[in-house]
Amino acid sequence: MYDIKKFNDFAVHLLDNQTSFLHINLADSHSFYRGLFDYFFEESRLLRYAENKTNLHFEPTVKNYVTLFKHLGLYIDDFNIQQVPASIEKEVLRILSDEYELEDAGNGQLKVRLDKMGKIGEYIFCNLLSEYFGFDCIIPKVHLTTDPNMNVYGIDTLFYSRESDMILFGESKLSKSLSNGIGLINKSLITYEKQIKDEFSLMLSNRFFKNNMGIFGDKYADVVELCLSIENFIEKADVKKIGIPIFIAHGTNITPDEIFDKLNKIQKTTILGLETIYVIISLPIFDKSKMISVFTQGIAERRVYYEREATK
Repeated sequence: MYDIKKFNDFAVHLLDNQTSFLHINLADSHSFYRGLFDYFFEESRLLRYAENKTNLHFEPTVKNYVTLFKHLGLYIDDFNIQQVPASIEKEVLRILSDEYELEDAGNGQLKVRLDKMGKIGEYIFCNLLSEYFGFDCIIPKVHLTTDPNMNVYGIDTLFYSRESDMILFGESKLSKSLSNGIGLINKSLITYEKQIKDEFSLMLSNRFFKNNMGIFGDKYADVVELCLSIENFIEKADVKKIGIPIFIAHGTNITPDEIFDKLNKIQKTTILGLETIYVIISLPIFDKSKMISVFTQGIAERRVYYEREATK
């Protein structure tokens, strides 16, 4: 039997290392999707992620408005930026009554590319890892883009657990159904050890990031500089275990029993010969297309507001 606890706007259901976040207003309606948006895109929460600092609180300054305006541009298409929020809202209302694929092109329809969906999923994932689980972000992957329309490849999230002295390499999916999400996760986990090795070489051992890795950098940056590979780092740093957080925002399955039954189908393997801790997170969203459409409308409204406040 699973446990239930309250966390902000969520009823959290827990079973072993599996966690499902059910929003209190769990209903397939505009208010549900808007509630999710307002929660995750609250100014202080968004600013902390944009700056990768855990102790920030939003103040209505020009600098903060500019920061949030620029950051929100990562989650919305140029096509939608050029429209006023009111015109986007018309499309959103149509989507809520007659769903279609947002990634379909053209015809004046509301468009959100797959990379935008992925970035929104990763942002939500990172918030839950930091706020609920208390992990520290090493490098926010969304900042490693040189083009707002560019995908971030490799591991989705890099976090560190001070309590367990554990590095976490996270994988996230935003899918129509939980079964689809699990299928994509299992496919990714087949090559996950190689992905982690590549992530160490390209990210964790990159000298340019040495002074911007937070708590992990304070403890391990000097050791990382002396290591040719993650195996070498594991030996020098005496690493005992590794964390694999998995996040699936999904539709269709919304009851805890259904969710935990399906999450058990994730194929867990040992990584790099270490004790491997899986942290599995489910976020029921009913309908991916509807959620993204409402989020797109909210982002467009916020960008108009932040631009106005920054230029007063």
